[in-house]
Amino acid sequence: MKHRTTMTRRALFGAAAALGAAPLARPALTQAPWRPNRPVRVVVPFPPGGATDMLARLIGTGLGDRLGQPLVIENRPGGSGVVATQNLLTSPADGHSIILATADTHTVMPLANNRLPYRVSEFVPVSGIASVVFSLVTRPGLPVQDLQGFLRHARAANPPLNYASYGYASVSHAAGELLKIAAGFDMTHVPFQGAGPGVLAITADQVDAMMVPVAVAQPQRSRLKMLAVANAERFAMVPDVPTLKEQGLDVTADAWIGLLAAPHTPPAIAEALHAAVRSVQDTPAFQETLRSNGFSNRGYGPREFATYLSAEAERWGQVVRTAHISIEG
Repeated sequence: MKHRTTMTRRALFGAAAALGAAPLARPALTQAPWRPNRPVRVVVPFPPGGATDMLARLIGTGLGDRLGQPLVIENRPGGSGVVATQNLLTSPADGHSIILATADTHTVMPLANNRLPYRVSEFVPVSGIASVVFSLVTRPGLPVQDLQGFLRHARAANPPLNYASYGYASVSHAAGELLKIAAGFDMTHVPFQGAGPGVLAITADQVDAMMVPVAVAQPQRSRLKMLAVANAERFAMVPDVPTLKEQGLDVTADAWIGLLAAPHTPPAIAEALHAAVRSVQDTPAFQETLRSNGFSNRGYGPREFATYLSAEAERWGQVVRTAHISIEG
């Protein structure tokens, strides 16, 4: 019995010594999500009043409350997004300055201009918010009633038909070239300073066709012909209009809108910003506003958005190279 008691004491002393030598386990400390400590600037590369500016202000309405700091919208138009992007480039990479970028300013135009003072791939994806749905419209006097009639007419036209865009090296321009490539005919490009002037030229029978956002063309439906939407599926704003793919032409053309942060912004900051943005996006009022203004809702987080942007650069890059769209800066 005495021997057994001694062994028990020794075992207890050994266990106590082992516990004393080993570090005590402590509860894991969870780092709090990043929060801004001053107002957050949202740089918009377009003048006030446009669809992108409207979207920025719509996000800002709810985002400030979620972040605990006000959002300041700064409109910095110029240079197809270059002015606004350079402003962000010189801002600290601390999440307090972000840009509401688009496929026009940060995909197609950079692909056509190899002299930009920055690389768009350096900017940190935060949130993919929406996409603008495009449609193919023609002037009222063009003797066609549907897509197949338009294709026959365009292939036989001599001289070629012309098509409007809302700017050189824009998504509208690249979408017109994509249509030409897919359908196998030629058209002459006529760039305008904005989607509105291009659509007005269509309604006045001055230009034959245009790839234009549905939301811009819809108010003029009685004065032009909307032959198709360039979407993967029919669009709720114009449910009566078939897609290009439904009618035998496998073409999808849309333009993303999303938030980017300055180069070298830490991933934790991008994730925190996205979480706040997503909470705004998920509200019924925000989703209804998107639908009623011709947007498709997106909810991409930083990693998913980065993958999407890479795929978009590849998709539009093929069109830019094939069509020889180039800006000599």
